Amino acid sequence: MTQDSSNSDSRDDFEVPGNQLVDTIKKLWQDASVRRIVVRHPDGRQLMSVPLAVGVAGSAIALFMAPVITVLAAIGTALAKVRVEVVRTDDTKQ
Repeated sequence: MTQDSSNSDSRDDFEVPGNQLVDTIKKLWQDASVRRIVVRHPDGRQLMSVPLAVGVAGSAIALFMAPVITVLAAIGTALAKVRVEVVRTDDTKQ
């Protein structure tokens, strides 16, 4: 896992087995500090970028998330491993 502290956001980068991609994204979706999730091919090419809105109601998230989960499931099925980059707000800096 790597972190970039060049601005007020931190970045985590890790590999996930393709069959666990959807579950991983669902867990990250519940983390309030996550602002963007980028799914990359193992060679670094960006496959999908999902911005996460702050303060969106639960039903609105469910409506937005359904097609995103469908695409993520297709990506996970097609690839053995994917890289996931997570951009978080760094609320601990002062």
